[in-house]
Amino acid sequence: MTETAILMFGGLLVLMLVGVPVAFALFAVAIATLLQAGGGDWSALGLVSSTLWDSVTNFTLTAVPLYILMGAIISASGMGARLYAAIATLTAGLWGGLAIATTIACAVMAAISGSSVATVAAVGRFSVSEMRRFGYRESDACGAVAAGGTLGILIPPSIPMIVYGVIAQESIGRLFMAGILPGLMLAAMFGIYQMWLARSRSGSAPRQVMGPVTVSDRLRALVDILPTGVLIAIILGSIYTGIATPTETAAIGVATSFLLAAVLYRELTWAKCRQILIETGRGSIMVLTIIAGAMLFGYALTTTDVAPTLSRLVAGADLSPWLVFIAINLLLLFLGCFLETLSIIVITTPIIIPIIESFGWDKVWFGVILMINMEMALITPPVGLNLFVVKGVMPDVSLGRIIVGTLPYVLIMALALALVALVPGLIV
Repeated sequence: MTETAILMFGGLLVLMLVGVPVAFALFAVAIATLLQAGGGDWSALGLVSSTLWDSVTNFTLTAVPLYILMGAIISASGMGARLYAAIATLTAGLWGGLAIATTIACAVMAAISGSSVATVAAVGRFSVSEMRRFGYRESDACGAVAAGGTLGILIPPSIPMIVYGVIAQESIGRLFMAGILPGLMLAAMFGIYQMWLARSRSGSAPRQVMGPVTVSDRLRALVDILPTGVLIAIILGSIYTGIATPTETAAIGVATSFLLAAVLYRELTWAKCRQILIETGRGSIMVLTIIAGAMLFGYALTTTDVAPTLSRLVAGADLSPWLVFIAINLLLLFLGCFLETLSIIVITTPIIIPIIESFGWDKVWFGVILMINMEMALITPPVGLNLFVVKGVMPDVSLGRIIVGTLPYVLIMALALALVALVPGLIV
């Protein structure tokens, strides 16, 4: 079993390091493992086709392309720019008001797109430029965008949460609801840090940047936010009240976002619609192929008795549950420095879930812990995806300055992770 585990994970890492896409690396290792376990008999692959088919025809996964489609529509409609401008008006006069507006805009965009990358790309294009124009340091401006974009993993709807829920066989609705309070708490912690930073560096984060803001200006800003608020209320309200499943809610969100973009904002052209469909197709194929590879990899782990044996070894080692918990989080943090979030989730979940169950831990609670770890992974070098998205929208800013701006947020996330671990009641 030990040799099989080393070969499986070693082979997986080698394939990814040489540039093989994670989905195909998972397929290759799983098939090679099944063949080896069957003594080279091709009949050992008899259940591969059914495993792949069952993994991608799960009704729950219909939500993935729908949320990707909704995010693409919102990005094309310019809703992010309008949202940011309105929130910046409301936060005018606060210390670090533009940075706080960036965090709030990212949190709201995350709540309606389900994608951290889409959130960073949508908000980063104009928010960093605005903060730089009004005297914010480049590192602080880029750090606020990169970190704010990570909220898309925790605040529902969240595509990584759907992937985790499918692999862990846990309710997507419960996971979505569990992420709301920790996500809002983390956004508030970001805002508090930004206010403190602005007060300590008043010259590089001005308190008032938009000139006098009247009551009518703020009322107009609230009106501008209203359509987005309605969309969020529809998505979260449908899930919370139980009148619709997460998949059904995704379909409602797509229809509502399309009406907002086409009728209210009148931003959709045939060219934009074509680009929306292309982005949706690419994103959906990528995610679903990774999920199929992960399910086959998990099947190979179970068939070769690797996952059950590892969980029995951990459970029988008489280790402190907190020691195991810390070790799991350190592993996730380490992997987050080198792998993309979906890759980490699909590789580690089949191994970690039996360990969680052996200690009697709640899979929903651990799902939130995992999502906070994945948020940290998005902004930890050398492979933090959000770092490169910000670099892409602001090519004149060095990657080093972006990393410097995000490091304090990694520490804030670590504090939030500790709070969720110590106070499970934060997850409702």
